[in-house]
Amino acid sequence: MNSPAQVIKSFSSWLPMLLVALLLYGVVFVGFTVWLLMQPLGMAPALAQQLGLIIGAVLLTGGFYLYVQWLLGSLAAYELSLNGQQLRVRGISGRGSIDNALPLGELKKVHIGTRTHTMEKPSSGQRGANSKGAARMMFVLDDGHYFKLDYAANAFDNQSLYDFLSHLKRKGVDINISE
Repeated sequence: MNSPAQVIKSFSSWLPMLLVALLLYGVVFVGFTVWLLMQPLGMAPALAQQLGLIIGAVLLTGGFYLYVQWLLGSLAAYELSLNGQQLRVRGISGRGSIDNALPLGELKKVHIGTRTHTMEKPSSGQRGANSKGAARMMFVLDDGHYFKLDYAANAFDNQSLYDFLSHLKRKGVDINISE
């Protein structure tokens, strides 16, 4: 597993999108807080603006801190393991989490660095969306079904991930890396 500092560093390509998002959410939080203080509570506009700025900044900072803690906790719970002929995959997939245990014989291929999907295309000019695709692992089963593990390259250190994929390749699973 990557350390928390390595995980945060692995998201460095998201920095431009993060700064824009923080600015936009900051404006929304401050604006909503000022409106709430002025309209329903009847506070004077000057005082509402001062308090709204402080409260909005605290909400934004607290929300960002909680999100980073959630992300680090989620990535710390990732697992890729092979116990005999049983593969275990645990982590984040899309908006939910996965916890799959399957026989290795049912696994057809594992690819890392899959392309971005249609909904990510509008933001593909941003390096963050491209790095999300580059960090994703796709597991394809013999019956054609598949599942993905998002942020795999962020959660695991490169060498151990490479070693794991090389081991799967030696077991006969199609892997998109060269040894």
